[in-house]
Amino acid sequence: MPRLFGTFGVRGIANVDLTPELAFELGISLATYLGNRGKVAVGYDNRTSSEMLENACVSGLLSGGCDVLRLGMVPTPVLSFAVTHFDCSAGVIITASHNPPQWNGIKFWKEDGGSFPHTEEFEIERLIEEKRWRMVEWQRVGRTQRADAISPYLEALLERVPPVSRELKVVIDCANATGSLVTPLLLRKLGCKVISLNCQVDGTFPGRMPEPTPENLQGLSSAVRTYGADVGLAQDGDADRAVVVNERGEVMVGDRTFALVALHYLKGRVSPKIVTTVATSSVIDEVARRLGGTVVRTRVGEPEIVAEIRARGGDLGGEENGGTIFPAWSLARDGIMTIAQFVSALAESGLKVTELDATLPRFYQIKKKVECPNELKVRVLEKLREEFSGYRLNTIDGLRIDFPDGWLLLRPSGTEPIFRCFSEATTQERARELVEMGLSKLREVLKSLGA
Repeated sequence: MPRLFGTFGVRGIANVDLTPELAFELGISLATYLGNRGKVAVGYDNRTSSEMLENACVSGLLSGGCDVLRLGMVPTPVLSFAVTHFDCSAGVIITASHNPPQWNGIKFWKEDGGSFPHTEEFEIERLIEEKRWRMVEWQRVGRTQRADAISPYLEALLERVPPVSRELKVVIDCANATGSLVTPLLLRKLGCKVISLNCQVDGTFPGRMPEPTPENLQGLSSAVRTYGADVGLAQDGDADRAVVVNERGEVMVGDRTFALVALHYLKGRVSPKIVTTVATSSVIDEVARRLGGTVVRTRVGEPEIVAEIRARGGDLGGEENGGTIFPAWSLARDGIMTIAQFVSALAESGLKVTELDATLPRFYQIKKKVECPNELKVRVLEKLREEFSGYRLNTIDGLRIDFPDGWLLLRPSGTEPIFRCFSEATTQERARELVEMGLSKLREVLKSLGA
C-alpha cells in the first residue's frame, strides 16, 4: 500500500483520492487508536467537499466509540486551539490548505494541539491497511455536541496581543477561505483600519487560488498601492500561514516575516530557542544572535518542528513558507497570531514595512528543482554526500552544505519525483554560483545512475 499520509496529513482530489469511505476509515481508525473512547474536536474548511468528508469522518469516530465536538467551519489554528481549550483527546481538521478547490485533506491533532507525529500516523495507516479498526457495541456509540471555538479563540488571542500603538491601514486578503471568519475582525479589534479583499467565504475561491504566491497576490499588491495602505496581509486556505506585502505592493519572503515576528515576540526573553528547518534563511541566525539565543534546525515540515519542540523545548518555531508556531500559545502554525504579532511589531517600530525589513541583513535565495525518479532518490543522496564530503555538511534532511558566505541545500521531495536545489548567499551572484554547483552535481550523479 502506498503511504497514505504525506508530509502532513492525508490529501487528494475529493471523491477521487479522498472519498467519504476513506474519511470514515480515518475516523474509525483514529477512534480505535484512541482506545475507542475520548472526545475529538472536528472542524472543516469551506471547500465544497468539506462538509461531506466531515460527516463521514464523524461517523467513523462515533462508530468507534468517541464523542465528537463539532466546531463547524473554522480555520486550522482555531481547531488546534479548541483541542486544548475544550480538553479533547485529539482533533481533526478537514482541509487541503493551499491546494486548488478540487482538493481536500484530513489532518489529525494530538491532545496538546500539535500535529500527529509521523510514527503515530503510520499506526493509523496500518489500522486502515489491515482493517483492524473496532466498532463498539450499540450502547457505546459516541455522541455529538456543537461548540463555538472562534469566540474563545479571539478572546484568548486579544488577551495576549494588545491594541496597536498607532493606527495602521491594512489590506487583508483571506482568499475567500476560513481566515475570513476571524482575521478581519481581529485586525479591527486591534485598532487597524481594515480593507477586506476576498473575504467572502466561497469554496470555489473566485478571488484567487488559496496558495499565497506572488502570482496569486497581484490583486492584493495592487490594492495596497491603490489605497495607500501601510501593509498588505494574505493567508492561505486554512489560515495557518501569513504572507506580508509591503507598502510598495512587493511580497515579502516568508523567512523575513518570520524573522521580524521573532524579534518582536521574543524581545526580552533570556536565551530564546528558535526551531526552524534546514531550508530557512540564515537571517534567523542573525535574529538569534541579536536576541542572545540559539537556532535549532530540523527536517522540513511542521510535524518535524513540533517534534523538536515537544522533545527539547523551544520559544518559537517557523518555516520559510510563512508558517509560525508560538509554543506558549499553540503547537500548530498560526497565521492569525502571526498577523497579530506582525502588525504589533510594525506599529511599535514607527517604520514603514520596507524600513522595518531593512533592519535585517539581506540574503539572496534561488530555488530550483530537477526531475528524479523516486526509486533513485536514496542512491542520488548517497552519491551527493560523497561528492561533497570535503565540505561542512548537515544531513538532517537531504544535504545542506554550508559555506562562509552562504549555503546550498539538495533535498529529495517527499511528495514528487524531484530533487530540490536551494541556495542562499550574501550576494545574488554567489547564490547563482551555488545553485549552479548544486544543479551540476545533481545532473552528473543522475547521469551516472542512468537517469
